Amino acid sequence: MDGVLLPTSMESRKGRHNWMEERRGSLMVVATVLATMSFQIAINPPGGVWQSNSGADQGCEPGVICHAGTSVLAFGDSKQRPKFEIFMLLCTISFSASLSTIILLICVVSLRNNLIMWFLTILMFISLVCTAGAYAICIWMILYPLGDAVQVVTKLYAMFWVGFTVLVCVGFFCRLALWFLKKFFRFLCCC
Repeated sequence: MDGVLLPTSMESRKGRHNWMEERRGSLMVVATVLATMSFQIAINPPGGVWQSNSGADQGCEPGVICHAGTSVLAFGDSKQRPKFEIFMLLCTISFSASLSTIILLICVVSLRNNLIMWFLTILMFISLVCTAGAYAICIWMILYPLGDAVQVVTKLYAMFWVGFTVLVCVGFFCRLALWFLKKFFRFLCCC
């Protein structure tokens, strides 16, 4: 459109449309990367998988046969199993939140709706926090025998993410409450 001046209202709509499309693209990239990471972790867990059926002589729990293809950390040591279950739960939540975001974006959800943008942003936040949690648990499982220093650092990392998550959730709630209050007062003023 060289040489043609658009009215100000048309320029702002076009700019907002581009911003929304860029936001859609960014959300799609982040969701795809997180879904790929979570899927890869599920099929190739930390510590690997048993290559063949194994018994106690090969590192499996006494009285238990570890079957080929099952996680070494989940079935090799009973102390690791609860950590591994939490790890897989966090990966599953991250995977599900990422896939939900991808599906909503593919189905051409209108990003002009603030409520939908909030929902997609919260889904991505949940996915990112669960990925960070899965990382902390993974480090905790893999480096468990190395000593107390690694345990302390991993716990501090986990506590940082819990605190950060609470802080961001409070911020999200406050912004959402302000948004609802503004809508409510505009509704009251127009009546």
